Amino acid sequence: MMDKLKQTKAMPVSLLLADRPCLVVGGGKIALRKTGHLRDAGATVTVVCPELCEEFAGKPVQHIARKFEAGDVEGMALVFAATNDRFVNRQVLEACRKKNVLCSCVDGNWAQSDFTTPAIARHGNLTLTVSTGGQSCRQAKMVKDSLAKHLEMVETAELVVVGTDHHHLPIDEREPFHLTGHRLERAGFMMMQLWGVHEFMILNTCNRVELIAVVSNEAATNGILCHALGFNKLKEGQFYLKQGAAAYEHLCLVTSGMLSQSPGETHIAAQLKEALAVAQQCGWANSMMQEWVSSLLHVSKHIQTEVAPLLRGEEIEDLALNYLDAHRSDLASQTLLVLGAGITGQGLVRDAVPRVGKIIWCYHKNKPDLGSEKNKGAGSACWKNVECCTFNDIKDRIGDADIIISATEAPGHVLHSGHAPFFDQEKQLILIDLGMPRNIDPALKELSPEINLIDLDGLKHWYRSQAIDLNATLTECRAIIEEHREQYERIAQSF
Repeated sequence: MMDKLKQTKAMPVSLLLADRPCLVVGGGKIALRKTGHLRDAGATVTVVCPELCEEFAGKPVQHIARKFEAGDVEGMALVFAATNDRFVNRQVLEACRKKNVLCSCVDGNWAQSDFTTPAIARHGNLTLTVSTGGQSCRQAKMVKDSLAKHLEMVETAELVVVGTDHHHLPIDEREPFHLTGHRLERAGFMMMQLWGVHEFMILNTCNRVELIAVVSNEAATNGILCHALGFNKLKEGQFYLKQGAAAYEHLCLVTSGMLSQSPGETHIAAQLKEALAVAQQCGWANSMMQEWVSSLLHVSKHIQTEVAPLLRGEEIEDLALNYLDAHRSDLASQTLLVLGAGITGQGLVRDAVPRVGKIIWCYHKNKPDLGSEKNKGAGSACWKNVECCTFNDIKDRIGDADIIISATEAPGHVLHSGHAPFFDQEKQLILIDLGMPRNIDPALKELSPEINLIDLDGLKHWYRSQAIDLNATLTECRAIIEEHREQYERIAQSF
């Protein structure tokens, strides 16, 4: 018998019972609950039983104070057999069978019934139902009660950004908050456990770490998001929390590169897409975040089109090479060691090929396809000055380099004190660290006065001294964002 019950399957439906006659046989607590479900659906309810429990008092039902008779099911849309007598419930079921009336028994006769009722929770126009096909009412109720806590939160789905960047924290203080590898996975797992967090993604770049989320108003304001990111350890002004339209404006500026260390750079759009892809793969994000990101990319493209001519639009690799131009007049005779074969590493090598005498390109797993890169830019003759090696060979190539630029996505130091014996301490050496977290141990600059180590913040300060005034540019950007205000309102209201 149990095997048969386990195989029972049902098709969930929502019955339209407004003003239709329905019957409940029984007057106890279960009958009261079934009566309430019918009244919520607008049905006209008749209750047949000798006596009603006191909670029925004042309920808008017709009470027939006697025992059940087979004729009571005549003309009914559906019937609940909800007495505490299994034999009576079976009589109700058989009477319904003869009249082709749908019937549900609340006791052991349920498997022979026509339907079961799921655990139900309502909030406004939203109805939540959970069913185990009659197998475990207790489990269905537990799941329903748990999910019902979300119903009120769903009505307040708001765009929120919590983060910190180079404008709020210097690199040495910002570094511990960046999320990569297992730390990213752990942060995502913690965020998934929070009530009121509907969807989210984590944007982790060289100069910022941001949680971009659609959350309830309570989750946005109770401090739990800041706590989950560890920002509760920071002082006011060292991080930011933006909601609604302010969050949207901020993200438009970020996506268009206007808040980057090199204003106008375009890598950030690709990084945003990658962050969304990771979030979708991990189950953190779905259609909500997809719609927001699509809108951000659309607006940022408009900003780039209108404002880019006013800016240099330099990527982070451009800053590094411009820094070298300003500090080394003999690049054509220098040897450059590039650590990392990602987007930034590729850009560095491509742009450095015609400017630097020799390039040693160091990769971790995937060997760069020099032929592919050659087709993207410089002539084949120029690429003869590029050779590849693995990270395992770094110690053997440090002594050959006049310049080392690290652009890896490693979660820690790639160059560290263990490499100290391989440095030529009498040789002038420029180290540029484009990683976040930093890839080059800052202690290495103490090896020799001939070593010049500069990180992202150092590049930012150097660039700022010669950059244009961004105030007018940002004003124009915000005007463009305002032009798309209707798009923001449409998406916000749809949630």
